[in-house]
Amino acid sequence: MHHPKEVTIYGQVHEVNATIGELRSMSAHGDYDDLLQFLGCQDTRKVQKLFLVHGEYDVQQDFRERLLRKGFSDVQIPARHEEVGLG
Repeated sequence: MHHPKEVTIYGQVHEVNATIGELRSMSAHGDYDDLLQFLGCQDTRKVQKLFLVHGEYDVQQDFRERLLRKGFSDVQIPARHEEVGLG
């Protein structure tokens, strides 16, 4: 899989300082049980941050709580256009 050194987001070029993954088998409308099943094979101690960026805010909050109960320690719901440092 090709990992780009830079990505363009809203016309601005950003250096990539993270691992980029792509889910080809799930639609953007996959239900939360499917997402929990996918995340279930991840080592929660190694996942440093999860960002929820899709869906209604109240649903994101509920899903965040479910992920925290599953052992993920840092699940964030960034505001639109919020910049987050990954360093």
